[in-house]
Amino acid sequence: MVVRGVMGLLGASLIAAAAVVPLPLGEAGRGKELFRIHKCVACHGVNGEGGRVAPDLGTTVGRGYSPSEMAARMWNHAPKMWAALEKRGLARPALSAQDAADLFVYLYAARYFDAAGDAGRGRRLFRSKRCAECHGITSAIPGGGKPINQWDGLHDPVVLVERMWNHSSQILAALARKGIPYPRLTPQELSDILVYLRGLPEVRARAAAFAPGSPESGQAVFGAKGCAGCHQGALSLERRSARYGLSEFTAAMWNHGPTLAARAPRLTRGETSGLVGYLVSLQFLEERGSAERGRQVFMAKRCAACHNDPASGAPNLSVLRGEFSAPAMVRALWEHGPEMYGRMRRKGISWPRFSGAEMADLTAYLRGPEFKRRAMRR
Repeated sequence: MVVRGVMGLLGASLIAAAAVVPLPLGEAGRGKELFRIHKCVACHGVNGEGGRVAPDLGTTVGRGYSPSEMAARMWNHAPKMWAALEKRGLARPALSAQDAADLFVYLYAARYFDAAGDAGRGRRLFRSKRCAECHGITSAIPGGGKPINQWDGLHDPVVLVERMWNHSSQILAALARKGIPYPRLTPQELSDILVYLRGLPEVRARAAAFAPGSPESGQAVFGAKGCAGCHQGALSLERRSARYGLSEFTAAMWNHGPTLAARAPRLTRGETSGLVGYLVSLQFLEERGSAERGRQVFMAKRCAACHNDPASGAPNLSVLRGEFSAPAMVRALWEHGPEMYGRMRRKGISWPRFSGAEMADLTAYLRGPEFKRRAMRR
């Protein structure tokens, strides 16, 4: 912890509702470069590329992870990481909250092609949704589209989204000629179908690629193409859960086809890349946690043993207003962690370990209004 607490002063008046905090928009490209610049690659690999001293972050991090889960993983293993850096003579990297957000998205992108679906279900869906009536595996079907082994979007979600969107009117026309209803897909159904198709022997050898573009440019596209005109209020994508990811986005783009086919603005490859980057980053735009549960975490992990002690040297929480989020906790960990660790060892306190949910709850508690008011009165 890098905060000074007032644990004993807080009670039932603490707001227990979920607290939400906006996070920086992360970019996978920047995250990949930071991974190299800060020499994370000296110890950690990603999908087999890089060091083998520490766990491969491409195989230990799943597609469903959140910023809080990643912050918790870094927190839990920080003492070992510091020792390894010292042993190798490497400097401890200074990470900003933006850096942490970029790393989160980079690792998400690295694990995108994990089998998040079920190939058996996908095979059945491919038939029941009547996809097989338009698409053969290795040869074209009269009146249909390209065979599966010619889909260059199958192993690149940016291309897949672009083709689905730009060709929606042709898809509708082909379905109408064949008398096939437009098949709507849930995110899970789409994942199942893609896992099935990517596993076919005829396409399995192709290299997968996922490089979402700049979220800032995608945000501009989102406005320029008129998406922001509809996605307001209850339909605002920023209001979605942190678990709203690329599968949900791709399925939504597909399901938009019948509604927008005649007037859908075309997307270039660059625009699609940025838009995908923006929507992927939105997965990390909000974190939800319970301030009441966070208070319990703060107590159970013995954070108050140092942070309620004015002599401990911990910074006053009142000067850190609004900074408590998963990326901010990563920044604080790397900036102040070794000093904290030494102080805790002198006090005989074990380094606390957190689950992702505990980290989300803790940050909700630390930025809670009641905590802030009491901290400022100290």
